[in-house]
Amino acid sequence: RADEMAVMIDVAHEFGFRIRAFHHANEAYKIAPLLVKEDICVATWANSWGAKMESLDGIEENAPMIDAAGGCAIIHSDDGLLIQRLNQEAGIAMTAANHAGLSITRGEAIRWITSNPARALGIADRVGSLEPGKMADVVLWSANPFSVYALADRVWIDGVPMWDRGDPRYRLPSDFLLGQPGQDFAR
Repeated sequence: RADEMAVMIDVAHEFGFRIRAFHHANEAYKIAPLLVKEDICVATWANSWGAKMESLDGIEENAPMIDAAGGCAIIHSDDGLLIQRLNQEAGIAMTAANHAGLSITRGEAIRWITSNPARALGIADRVGSLEPGKMADVVLWSANPFSVYALADRVWIDGVPMWDRGDPRYRLPSDFLLGQPGQDFAR
């Protein structure tokens, strides 16, 4: 809840520690200026609220409102299946924002699942965006990555081709297995 985040910020000031991110921050939009001032990222869902009391006031525009205020928004999930579709979750939040009159671009929305999580983890100098000198896993999509119809056409992990829908040598039974230990390709 917003009031609990504000209290934790006061506690951090009193005891001299820094908060990098609030997770499950469904009411972050209520204190967006404070979060921006404190440089605290917000990890939240695109559309999960009302399941319990502390998420009663959650809204689809939560992450976009943090972004629009100049803050660091992150779309996340606790669900093993939904985590595989964070691109679509970011699309849900982007669409809700645009319907509410917040002009969020695709470039801004993709940061919610790429560079902003890296920033919150303190590793943005090494990962999170495609820049020379950074490590990167890259997905080439068949369509707009925010679309439910988009499929991963090709995937490179650490520069190595690991998935190719058009080449059976680069396919596992599930794309969720990509990068998991013990998964070998018959090359």
